[in-house]
Parts: sequence; structure tokens; C-alpha cells
Amino acid sequence: MNEEIITDKSFLQIKSIRTSSNAFIMKLKEGDVIIALDGEMVHKSYEELSKELSEIKEKKVITLFREGVFFNTFIYGPLGVICENITYEKIPELEISNINAHYQKNEFYFLFEVFKKPGSVAILLNTMPSILASIAPPLWMLQNRLWTFFCITMVFYFMLFMISPWLFFIGWILKSWYVGNTQIDLLRFFYRLHNYRLSLSFCARSEKEAQEIARKFDDKIDFYFSYLEPVIIED
Repeated sequence: MNEEIITDKSFLQIKSIRTSSNAFIMKLKEGDVIIALDGEMVHKSYEELSKELSEIKEKKVITLFREGVFFNTFIYGPLGVICENITYEKIPELEISNINAHYQKNEFYFLFEVFKKPGSVAILLNTMPSILASIAPPLWMLQNRLWTFFCITMVFYFMLFMISPWLFFIGWILKSWYVGNTQIDLLRFFYRLHNYRLSLSFCARSEKEAQEIARKFDDKIDFYFSYLEPVIIED
């Protein structure tokens, strides 16, 4: 394959992912095809792309194709993968003329994570920190259904208040600071504690769009407060 073919007609398909690499953390899979970087189509060798990624100073959005679905996710540096060039003749869906159909550069994207457990409704986590966690931790815990954490916290507040209102006030401030700074890690911890496992990670402009993307990957998935049509149960 000559350089002109690589540049003009091919994309990069991931063949192998190194453990603990950025691609591993991003939940990419072997077979994923790299389509674009920040809205610019990627028709180059992996060596060229890797060099470009190593010079990233702030996060960018990478567009990928997996099993008939185009999706976006944030990238912060080299992927740590082995790729091969693949043409749209092998995967016809790759012959796209307008990347804007899959990524709008001027829109704001959130990073979502999907946690699943067999036989249970999936959990969609927006990794953008919530100001509620820093202001009123108990309300944030109720919002995220962290019942055990909520009960422990209320007992903690009650004991402090019984000792001294000032101690309660200081405890509230410290708790708010802690929960506000660790809220995403706390949520991930409680999901894992209840046997939920991270299955997908991608960018979307809204929770509704994120649920729609997740449904494309898994037509049986459902969420709390779902924007989607109910799952069709086959007889």
C-alpha cells in the first residue's frame, strides 16, 4: 500500500490495545476504526497520528466507528494501540462525505459512562461534576440513589449537631468540600460495589443523546428516567 492510498482512501483500525493504555482506559475495542480528530478526517499512518496525539496540550474529540455505530470520545494523548489501514471498500459505512453528521465542532460535549449489571437497569454517568455535591451533599446523594452513603452522612451530621452547632457547620463545610472534589470517583466506587461494570465511554451533547447512542450499541439497554422508548421484550 503506497502513501497516496494511505492518505486519500484509508482509515486506521485498531488491531491490538495495550493494557493500561489510554485506549484501554477509554474502553476502546479491537476493531474500532478511527475516523476523525476534532472534526478533521484522519487519512494517515498511525505513526503520524501518534505523533500528533503526543503533542496534544488539551483534550480533543476523536470520532470512531464500531459495529455500525459512529461515536465520539475525549482523547488526551497517544492511544497505545497497534493499527492497520483499512479502506471503505471493506467497511462501506466508512465512505462518509460529511463528518459534521457525527461531530459538531462548535457544540459542547459531555463525557458519559455506561455501567451495566445483568438483569438490572443500566446507569448513565455524566462525568461533569455537579455543583449540588459541593453545596448540599445529602441532596446529591438522594439524587444519585446513594442510600447507604446518605444514611451514614445524616448520622454523622446529627452527631455533630448534638455536640455543637458550630461543629456541625464545620463538618458540613468539610463534607461538602470532600464530596464536591471526589463525587465522580465516589459514584464509580458505589457502582462497582453493587456489581455494576463500566461497559461504554463516549461523548454526547445531552443525556438524551447519550441514551440514544447507548441504545444503538445495545438494543436491550434501559435507564432510570429514560428518554427512550421501552425495550421490546421478545416472546
